[in-house]
Amino acid sequence: MLSQPHANYYCAAMPYPIYTSTGAFYSQTPSPSSSTSSQYSESPSPQDYSFPVGSIPAYYTVPPAYQPYPVQSQTIQQPPPPLTSIAALPAAGHASKISRPRPTKQSREIQIPHPYARLFAKKDEVKRRKIWNHALEKSIFTPYELSTIGAPQRRTLYIPSLEAHIDRLHTQLLQLDFWPVDFAELEPFKGLNSKTAKSMVAGLQHDASVSKLKLLELERANGDLKRALENFPSEN
Repeated sequence: MLSQPHANYYCAAMPYPIYTSTGAFYSQTPSPSSSTSSQYSESPSPQDYSFPVGSIPAYYTVPPAYQPYPVQSQTIQQPPPPLTSIAALPAAGHASKISRPRPTKQSREIQIPHPYARLFAKKDEVKRRKIWNHALEKSIFTPYELSTIGAPQRRTLYIPSLEAHIDRLHTQLLQLDFWPVDFAELEPFKGLNSKTAKSMVAGLQHDASVSKLKLLELERANGDLKRALENFPSEN
């Protein structure tokens, strides 16, 4: 229990009111005339800091420990899995037969591109000024002659030599009694200008190269179709 000087000291030091065990209320501050030395000389010991049980007001009591509100955990109830019927279960000692999935309508359809699609996708070649390609010049002239002799001078030697070679081939065909074209079909072309003849031969050569490319594309398309039919799923 605090003595009166001790209670006066605590009331003067604390800015809020305090109650003692006797219920006395102290809110007075020390007067200016009172000396601080007397207050410190009568300072209480640490044992006097505690109040008796039951004498401390309600607002000085220790608050109760925090107890959270009990919340029940909500569990999501899932419906039970459907029971498998007894008829659907395989019999004991017999393995269940797994049926092969039937191919859909889209998988049955084979996408076959056009055989000439790749040829049509190519851009048309730019028309060259020189439609005839004198590739056989390399077998007649040496590399040095091709680099030193001009093209007009080479043509005067190349074309007559080529015509003489063709005449020799025709003579050999007549000696063997074999000719690919009848002479009656060649009558309209007698006396034809050489430039016109060269243009016609160049056109025939171009048509032959295009026909060869089409034949290769048809062979490729047939091979792809054959492999697709081999891998085509059966309906069974």
